[in-house]
Amino acid sequence: MTNTSSGLDVDVSGSGPDLLLLHGLDGTLFSQPFRDGLAKRFTVHVPALPGWVGNRDPRYRSVDDLAYAVLDSLEAVGRPVHLVGCSIGGWLAAEVATKSCANLASVSLVSPVGIRRAEPTQRSYLDLFAASPQAVAAGMYGDATKAPNLSGFSPAQFLELAQANEAVAFYAWEPYLHNPSLLDRLHRISAPTLLVRGADDGFILQPDHFDLIRERLGSCRTEVIPDVGHRVEEQAAQRLAELVAEFTDQVTTKDS
Repeated sequence: MTNTSSGLDVDVSGSGPDLLLLHGLDGTLFSQPFRDGLAKRFTVHVPALPGWVGNRDPRYRSVDDLAYAVLDSLEAVGRPVHLVGCSIGGWLAAEVATKSCANLASVSLVSPVGIRRAEPTQRSYLDLFAASPQAVAAGMYGDATKAPNLSGFSPAQFLELAQANEAVAFYAWEPYLHNPSLLDRLHRISAPTLLVRGADDGFILQPDHFDLIRERLGSCRTEVIPDVGHRVEEQAAQRLAELVAEFTDQVTTKDS
């Protein structure tokens, strides 16, 4: 575990080109297989985002605030970094890249939230705090039966899950899971970008969500992974790690 000038602790594993991974709604609780897959090809940097890990830091009150901390972490690496974000981490990665791509070799957005263009009476995302647990599980995994079995969880793991839920509420309650300005800033992302979604994502409710992102990015590679829901990094960890590696190899080859 290292500490960057941003004050964020960063856990580092693996070897190879540098990659910074921003976790999803549940933190790192279910994503270790994806991280292990990445670590076979990359030096993986995982910052401990306040609220999900440890106590909340009064310096960080929004996803926008967290973006500046991640920018500091990227700068501390001292070399171009491949940035990967999942779900709320995809939102955070997009916020980072719209501010500066100076230290980014590429950006991979996996099931990113963070944008909204819908009627006031329409939901963009399933309400995590009002929907039933079965509806949330179905939305996240495409089928409620595919959700992880929590019966073997330890008290420490349940505490981690509860802390993650609290962090999501703190950073993304109002406005719910989006920055009203982000959609109009996506054109600023100049690094090569990969956009990945699960074919059965039932958490993102607007059918044009990914089309909007792709249009605003202007140029990006898009991948749809069948038979998985919102949590691609959990349900298709190996395939997603392979996609990221393939994409970054293409970027490196093109630049060389």
